[in-house]
Amino acid sequence: MTCINGCLLNCLQPRYVVNRVTAGDYDCPRKVLSFLTDLHASFRMLNLRNDFLRKKFDGMKYDLRRVEEVFYDVKIRGLVPGESKQEVAQS
Repeated sequence: MTCINGCLLNCLQPRYVVNRVTAGDYDCPRKVLSFLTDLHASFRMLNLRNDFLRKKFDGMKYDLRRVEEVFYDVKIRGLVPGESKQEVAQS
């Protein structure tokens, strides 16, 4: 049951990240991106066929990409806590 809850929860993460960034929490995308990357890597190890979990896994790829885009935007603007603009330009 935990696996299904994790799949259902991750579809809300991109919206949550956008709302948190709008509220000024610029470190949130990094944390959520780390969580979704780990979750996505775990699901890649499973042998999912055409079932409910496979559909959720496919949706997870798009959610991960959206969170990556938000994180990239925050990072490019130099809003990531603890990073200077010079460090952002080097990465």
